Amino acid sequence: MTMPFDSKSSSLEALQSRLQGHVLVGDAAAVADVVSVVPGSAAQRLGIYHHAYRARLQETLRDSFGHTVLYLGDEWFDALSAEFIETHPSESANLRWYGGAYPDWLAQRLSDAGSALGDHPEVAEIARLDWTMRAAFDGLDAPVLALADVAALAPEDWATVVFKPHPTLALINLRCNTLSLWHALDQDLDVPPVEALPSPIDVVVWRFEERPHFRSVLPSEAAALRALMQGQSFAETCACLAELLPAHENAAAVAGGHLRRWIDEGLLAGWQD
Repeated sequence: MTMPFDSKSSSLEALQSRLQGHVLVGDAAAVADVVSVVPGSAAQRLGIYHHAYRARLQETLRDSFGHTVLYLGDEWFDALSAEFIETHPSESANLRWYGGAYPDWLAQRLSDAGSALGDHPEVAEIARLDWTMRAAFDGLDAPVLALADVAALAPEDWATVVFKPHPTLALINLRCNTLSLWHALDQDLDVPPVEALPSPIDVVVWRFEERPHFRSVLPSEAAALRALMQGQSFAETCACLAELLPAHENAAAVAGGHLRRWIDEGLLAGWQD
């Protein structure tokens, strides 16, 4: 494709802007910039770029949301992702981060039981777990806290110590039996019917030993993890748990049990100086 250049009426920036307009929204202004030197109209040749851009973004979504593709099937996933692409152009030079808004978009798009698509909250939850797992895989690295490190803390340090979460640590909230759906998809088993859980559950996601992991957590651990992620001290975390737990449970002991598991699983990256 050859672009004419007239210094009086065009500039490289203007040409790029018109071409971008055609790629993103089909703006016809760029058609006049194309010189016909090979078979095929200007519109046809510009259309190659228009469609290739969308194909690349759809390929990126399929790669990032593998379990969502398995759950929806190719036809439904491609139709939804094509609709998403039209209203969410790429805003980063790195395609790896394209699609972060997709789970929330799915939650809104598939939340109306009266629409043709129906109400499918589990789709957005599968997509959110897909995205969070991929983000954990690609997240920043950091040394993990070892039990020997914690043993070196002086008794007086426990009143103020603030443990740091690993950079890949995230919490997501699920309202459906999404973990059962995920495991069935992962193991190529029959996918069970969708069910709303009696109460929402929290799922922690992180990377350990170069692999992303996830597991559901009880409300007390979820509360402790949120305190950790908000930068609260271990003493403040214990106080938070004391308000949540029954009077007969020792909040410090429960917090200590959570802490030991976090260390064993690599959820912590030291403490703040």
